[in-house]
Amino acid sequence: MRVMVVVCGANGERSIILERAVEEFARKYFDRILQFSACTVAAAPILVQMSGGDPKHLVAVNGCRNRCSDLILKKAGMDPLVSIVLDDATERKLQACQSCTKYVFPDITEEECKRMARMMGEAVEAAQ
Repeated sequence: MRVMVVVCGANGERSIILERAVEEFARKYFDRILQFSACTVAAAPILVQMSGGDPKHLVAVNGCRNRCSDLILKKAGMDPLVSIVLDDATERKLQACQSCTKYVFPDITEEECKRMARMMGEAVEAAQ
């Protein structure tokens, strides 16, 4: 059984960390998951089952404490088995989602990205 991972579509600094975390996470876990964007799942939750996913093995990756991925999934009638938040992977206060016109985020560290990737891997392990 593959685990379905729904990653938040955060903007700005948060999106950079999530992107790098997914790259790191992919090295070990991409053969074990189905990954969808939150907007795809919200628009057509039937895609989860058509793609071989099982709502009982659902991981939500949230870019902030608003937990948009959780909310979108719950609105579609699916509750994530495991839910993680990017803020828990950092030791500093992250900026709010920002316009994508800002491209330089000097405070992002490699360790933050790796910590988030580890959290994602642990979530997939827990959801199997």
